[in-house]
Amino acid sequence: MEKKNKTKKVENKQPKKKMNFFTKFLIYTVVFIALFVGTIWGTKYYFYDSDYAVKKTDLSEISIDKIKLGMNYSEIDVSKYKETNTTVDNCNYNFEEISIKTNSKGEITEIIAPYNKVTVSLGNDAERASKINDVWKALGSNYDNEIYKPKENNYWKITRYFDTENKIYLGIIYSRYNNEIQKIILSNHKIED
Repeated sequence: MEKKNKTKKVENKQPKKKMNFFTKFLIYTVVFIALFVGTIWGTKYYFYDSDYAVKKTDLSEISIDKIKLGMNYSEIDVSKYKETNTTVDNCNYNFEEISIKTNSKGEITEIIAPYNKVTVSLGNDAERASKINDVWKALGSNYDNEIYKPKENNYWKITRYFDTENKIYLGIIYSRYNNEIQKIILSNHKIED
């Protein structure tokens, strides 16, 4: 019998280079920083809320036809308003001049009105501002301003003031061409587009 030559082929293997401690540390640090910054940036834009991007404005003295948020609906004289046929449930009261929403306790949580049908008190000398510029002068520059319902139109803009301490939101809808105020929204929750 013939002997088979059992020689192993030796491949030219180079030994693996080990990363030194500094290189590993540098790579892990860069990856950690990238993940950390990405998480912070992503969280900021995912949970971004313009309420906190604008400085607080005290809105506690604002009223519409002497009606303030938090008042009880039963304390209001609604006889001066003309009822519409949509006043059907115990929490939404709709009139031609004004719309009032309450919580289950009867406390007012939102007031929406065409601006020309109500008297708005801004809590200072500007009792009857007709243009948005008058409101900006009265309440200051701590507001958010953008197109109102941009999917539906491009004609109206909304200025939103936030009072995060008292949980009051004020939305003023106006014409972007002549700055005349059209509608006012005073609410205990965020005013969406």
